[in-house]
Amino acid sequence: MGKIITHRALMCIATAILFCAFGWSVLHVRHFVNNAVEGRGHVIGLARSSSKNGSVFKPVVEFHTVGGARMEFTSSMGTSPPSHDVGESVTVYYDPEDPHSAMLSDWISLWGGPMILGAITAVFAFLTFIIYFRVSFR
Repeated sequence: MGKIITHRALMCIATAILFCAFGWSVLHVRHFVNNAVEGRGHVIGLARSSSKNGSVFKPVVEFHTVGGARMEFTSSMGTSPPSHDVGESVTVYYDPEDPHSAMLSDWISLWGGPMILGAITAVFAFLTFIIYFRVSFR
């Protein structure tokens, strides 16, 4: 009986932590977008990185801040095949107080992380429900 209570408690705690992390990540992206400045940039290169299924390509983007400073960043999201072409014009969001925190304005770059965390949280919540209430599928 003690092990069952421990497993139940651990699953509940893990689910609660994941739920809080998911909520924080959504609020963080929302705050970033609400306070960011929108700008135009250009893809100046593709950073290639290895994955277990081959290579993924992350766009390297150059843009200028409202003050005229030239900034460059590599997107955190990579795809195969590349999602952008060198020379392509893109929309970026950046924090005017920290322009190095720039992100592409596409959905996956902004919301991909929170949605993956949300899916993991949903799986844990479902498993916690099954374990906690001993749901039987017979």
